[in-house]
Order: sequence, then structure tokens, then C-alpha cells
Amino acid sequence: MKKYGICKLCGKQSKLTFEHIPPEGAFNSKPVYFQDKENLLDKSSYRYGGRKRSNKGAGGYHLCKSCNNNTGSWYANDYIEFAKQGAYVLTHRVYANHFICAEYEIKPLNVLKQILTMFIALETSSYLIDRQGLRDFILDKESNQLPSNIRLLMYMTSTISLRNALSWSNMDGYARTFGEISYTPFGFHLSIDTPTINRPFCDITHFTSLAFNEEATVKLPLRHLIPSSMFPGIYL
Repeated sequence: MKKYGICKLCGKQSKLTFEHIPPEGAFNSKPVYFQDKENLLDKSSYRYGGRKRSNKGAGGYHLCKSCNNNTGSWYANDYIEFAKQGAYVLTHRVYANHFICAEYEIKPLNVLKQILTMFIALETSSYLIDRQGLRDFILDKESNQLPSNIRLLMYMTSTISLRNALSWSNMDGYARTFGEISYTPFGFHLSIDTPTINRPFCDITHFTSLAFNEEATVKLPLRHLIPSSMFPGIYL
């Protein structure tokens, strides 16, 4: 199948390629069912209340071949390794007050850039990629200059639910811009231009302090959360 459109990352008109979100090797190689805004919000649509099937796994045609190949070769394998370690931790560690604390041997900057690439690919309004400096941060693999108005946080989860890459909501008495991706073993919460919500997340924005391909042992106390809504920040 050939699809043409605007690449979510570089912004150029091009033939788009299927991108797995998360990467295929991160337990995303089998068919999945999902619901999007049409299924959940558009009561006038015959698809309302139903589900869609993706035979290739979770993902879609969001990036051009060049951006897909570059981010895949620079960051995807390091995220896959992170996810594999997370899956082991999820199934072998004992919860302590719903937190699972473990050490991960990863390349932190590479992992963070892959996560942000997933958010950019799923986001439909271009609000995220239009943040000054973000496109350069992703496309220049050596850069660690993440825009200061973006924070990335995470938790551990045993569910598959891509949820919203970007939402605007009044939560905790404050108008916020945030997004969320949940796909076992991890969930990621993105806060843009506004303070993060008061939830037991682990902030990983500091991954930018390392260099591209630099390996590190990071200790992450991750709360186990189960999303209860398509909207970010709401859990069982």
C-alpha cells in the first residue's frame, strides 16, 4: 500500500512508510485492535463504538522513508532493548506500594528520542513538532538540546493502549497540554508548555544530559498504572 502525505517529522510532502509505534521488536509484531477518535467520540459515524484492526501491529503511515529509516537506525533498537528489560522487570519483580524499582542498562538519550518520535508520529495537530527546536533535536542525533518547555515522564503498565498523543484539558485546576502513550511494559506522559499533572510519574527528561550512544545504568522507580480512559492522566 502506498500512501502520500506530509511527514510528521521533517514536514516534507513524500511517500509515507508504515511505522510501528512502539518499534516492532518491542512486542509490537502481532495484529492489534484499537479505537481512535472516530470510534470513541463521533456518534454520527457508523464506526462509533467499534474497533479497528491493524494486521501489522500498532502504528501507521506517519513518516517518510528517510525519517523512518534514520530514527529507526539511530534510536529504535535501543528502545527495544529498554522494553525487553522492562518486560523482564514487570514479570520478575515484586511490587512495593505499587512501585517497581529496578536498574536499566540503556542508552538514555537514544531511548528518549525514540519515545518523542512516537509522540510526534501519533500527534495530528502539529502542535508538538512546531515547538521551537524539537525537530532539530530529533533529526540531529548528536543534539541534546531538548526544548525546555517539554518534559517526559513514565510509568510501568501491563496494558496496550496508545491513547492520545496530545490533549488539551483542565485538570487539577490548571489548563494543561499533555499526551500519553501506553504499551506494555511502559507508559509515557508528555507535558508541553504547562506543569505536569500530580501523578506518581518518574521524570526521565534528564536523559538529555547524556550523549548520543552513551550507555548508562539508570535506576527508575516506576509506578504500575492501568489507564482507565482514552484521556491522559486517568488510571484505575
